Amino acid sequence: MHKTITGFTVKSADKGEVEAVFSTFNVIDKDGDVTLPGAIKDGAEVVVSAYGHQSHYGALPVGKGVIRTTETEAKAELKFFLNTTAGRETFEVVKELGPLGEWSYSLHDVISKAGEINGQRVNFLESIFVKEVSPVLIGAGVNTRTLVAKGLKFSEEGDAVVAAVKAYLGRAQEVMVLRSEKGRSLSDESIEFLKELDQSLTQLRALFDTKADEAAEVTPEDIKALEAIAADVRRRDLFSNLTQIGA
Repeated sequence: MHKTITGFTVKSADKGEVEAVFSTFNVIDKDGDVTLPGAIKDGAEVVVSAYGHQSHYGALPVGKGVIRTTETEAKAELKFFLNTTAGRETFEVVKELGPLGEWSYSLHDVISKAGEINGQRVNFLESIFVKEVSPVLIGAGVNTRTLVAKGLKFSEEGDAVVAAVKAYLGRAQEVMVLRSEKGRSLSDESIEFLKELDQSLTQLRALFDTKADEAAEVTPEDIKALEAIAADVRRRDLFSNLTQIGA
């Protein structure tokens, strides 16, 4: 059994290091499953499979890593085997695909129980052994998001953030229309996130306005401030709050 999600960061291109988000918690996925916090073991080692889980069929693994979990998601800190042809080529594909690529992981020794959320029957995953993760082309995962690759030029990172925000706004409009047709509004949690996003964008505008008035060059402190704002924009799954409210 595999589940797929997008979202990764290239931590070091020279070392072949990648950080990939492969599971989000307390969210109903397209299989009707809800992975609970604690279901995936923090600190567990994981294998990076050849593209499309091909290591299940005899292809050599292309890397390895360690799982890191928070209250909301599971990530894998991965290192590709750049001294092998398969590892080097897979890493280059992952890096070049960027947000177009996705990640999938295998589920073993699953412990689950049936339940219900807002009238929808779901399967709560209480414990999962994650043996491997794999880059894939297309998957059915929810909570899709883009983590900008570190090391990009400032303008390239800005393009990625703008694209992510536009995608989020489009999704927000769709959900608001659907909710309106049902006589419902956005949840308080989603509204708070929208306010937080608006506040970050307001801070960004204020920074540029200040510099325009002072006619000064952008300082390293300004760069750090912009990077912090960009991280704030993308630090959550852009869709996680909205997919739980009835799209």
